[in-house]
Amino acid sequence: MSSISFVIFTKNEENRIGYVIRNFIKYGEVLVFDDGSTDKTEDVVKAAGGQYILRPKSDAMYVERQDMYNFIKPYLKTDWIYWGYADNMASKILLDKISEVIIDGNIKYVRVPLYTYLYGNTKIPMFKGYAPMFFRKDYIDFTDNIIHGMGKFIGKKNEILTLPSREEYAIRHYSLYDMKKFVLNHLRYAEAEAQSKFERGKKFSIFLMIGAMIRYLVLFYKFSFRNGVKGLVVALMYSYFRLMVYAKLYELENGISLESIEADFIESREKILNDIE
Repeated sequence: MSSISFVIFTKNEENRIGYVIRNFIKYGEVLVFDDGSTDKTEDVVKAAGGQYILRPKSDAMYVERQDMYNFIKPYLKTDWIYWGYADNMASKILLDKISEVIIDGNIKYVRVPLYTYLYGNTKIPMFKGYAPMFFRKDYIDFTDNIIHGMGKFIGKKNEILTLPSREEYAIRHYSLYDMKKFVLNHLRYAEAEAQSKFERGKKFSIFLMIGAMIRYLVLFYKFSFRNGVKGLVVALMYSYFRLMVYAKLYELENGISLESIEADFIESREKILNDIE
């Protein structure tokens, strides 16, 4: 299949990007758009047969934006595109199915199952969802895209294919987190998402916050419970992630920062000193 370009986003992925290139290189050109890695990502990409491209810096922490897409498009030699990351891999069955879809020509946008594995468990996914990771390049618009979004499909409903949620059709998402990395990375995600909500006029609500926490706990645990304690820990961490989002939104709405907190403390300290002096 030479009618699809595999677009992969990386930063310091020398240990994982080689697997991804080997996964896709027989099906099309692999274009790796890197965010300025300081490890050997570039060397590994080139040695494996991929094309290494340094992507422009962005004021957003995520890449699903129209300005990034506009940068990528000139590098594409095909009508179809796969949009993925260094922690995603696909089975031969899925790639062959996409090949059939491209040859058929009637479908422009494919929603594939996304199976997420954490804590090294690879038999039972911690989460099952869907993602539109295969599409014709002129049928997606990332304008006004929000974090965790994948743009807007601008074709017709009958041009969308949703594959069954079965392992052979699933993109395998090998999510490399321990507790420390999860909290540090998802704090950044939470701050970005809260800022996006704030700019769009979304308001903090304790009911929305608690509802989001419960929803994520249930959403993840219904898939991960079979992983025992690991599954429960993962579900609780994602519930905490929603708490971070809404806590940050509350801070933004109320102008709470380290500087504002310290200013309040200074006022209280001065009152104590005034009584003494």
